[in-house]
Amino acid sequence: MSWLARRRLWYPTPAYSRAIALPVVLASVALVVGRVELVLLGAPLALAVALAHGRHTGLARAWTGAAGLGPPPDVRVLGPERVDAGSQVQLATSMAPSDGQIVTVLLPPDVQGGDGQRVAIHAPSPGQEPRQVVTRMEATTWGTHVLSRPHHLITTDDAFWVAGPFQGDPFEAKVLPAVAARLPSGPLPPRPAGMVGAHRTRRPGEGTELHEIAPFVPGDRLRRIDWRVTSRQAGADERLFARRTLVDADADVMCCMDNRYDLPARVDDWSATTAVNTEDEGRTDTGPSERTSVDIAVDTVSSVAGAYLAHGDRVGLIDLSAPTGMVRPASGQRHLIRLRNHLAQHTRRPTSGDLARLAQGIPAFPPGSIIVVTSVFLDDEVVRLAAGWRRAGHPVLAVDVLPGPLFLTTRDHALAAALSVVQAERTERLSTLTGHGVTVTPADPARLALHLARLARAPRRSRHR
Repeated sequence: MSWLARRRLWYPTPAYSRAIALPVVLASVALVVGRVELVLLGAPLALAVALAHGRHTGLARAWTGAAGLGPPPDVRVLGPERVDAGSQVQLATSMAPSDGQIVTVLLPPDVQGGDGQRVAIHAPSPGQEPRQVVTRMEATTWGTHVLSRPHHLITTDDAFWVAGPFQGDPFEAKVLPAVAARLPSGPLPPRPAGMVGAHRTRRPGEGTELHEIAPFVPGDRLRRIDWRVTSRQAGADERLFARRTLVDADADVMCCMDNRYDLPARVDDWSATTAVNTEDEGRTDTGPSERTSVDIAVDTVSSVAGAYLAHGDRVGLIDLSAPTGMVRPASGQRHLIRLRNHLAQHTRRPTSGDLARLAQGIPAFPPGSIIVVTSVFLDDEVVRLAAGWRRAGHPVLAVDVLPGPLFLTTRDHALAAALSVVQAERTERLSTLTGHGVTVTPADPARLALHLARLARAPRRSRHR
């Protein structure tokens, strides 16, 4: 870095100006009053100025042996690029060696959305290892968040030169939705497509559940012979008997998200914009916010997917307002991470100006797939769609993700009357779904687990032709 470039980064502080002015004033007063000791009093300050200025002059550097001021230290934040919502995150603010002695840096906030603490840290000297300051913070909401902005200011050991303030590179991390570990897997669909899984079926074949003990016939495996039953026979009619089992199969689960509304529990805010989208889809800054219906839907889908994938089933994901970004059903823990990444990055938060209509051309799902619909059920479109899936033979679980209890902060009688009408219409729609054989449940984890288990006893319906 050239001398001119260094001078642009490093500039003198007010202390440097005072250290120059004070010896001049003392020398002038000494000449006027004839007091030589005043010159000696300002000599240390003049020497300090000369040494400080020597960092930028070749003659003074040759006399003092100083190497000159190098570039300011590189301050950056290190941490995980992917974390789970609700977990503690460790972030390390790293400072590279430099000629600066004190670095005032903005550390990450302890609580998401709070102001970071500005602290002065002794910077490492040239030749030393980089210094790190480890802090903890809590990632509360899913999405792509800026967790830290390491803005910093650097001063030299004599406090005569300063560089900055500099705006550090923001550290972004993808916060994945949390997965509830207490949700059980649901039932097997009426027509399972897979041949391997954790669900018991009524189809004879290779599995773990005993179906019957029958005489051995060609095609039975030798390891399936039941020697206890065979040994009880005697005489000329002695035969081999084999154990026959029921096939263990897997399920196809489609999680359908109705994200046309993003509503909080406070009804006063329903008419306002519920989210502020940035340039990149799904990217938001950190900040404390009230949980809305989209937040509850994301957590519900993540938990349901984790429960089914833990049993070897296949889970897919689709946004009913944007079906082109559908995630095809697959299995495995890697697919769970893929689903959670998709939820954190591509889940759309609608604004008050969005058109509340379902997309056309929703693709057909595999026959017999279990369908989990998350919605606030404020119109009849999603009700007709869920009822149509149930008539087609799909087990359907409708999850009501509207936060509750709803409340008003103003005494507006017209708004209260409108809320009563909306609640009555929602109750009618949920009753309509129940009448079509759709299992309806709130998004509470305990209630959701109970209705997942009850879904196995839902009456099966054939496809209408």
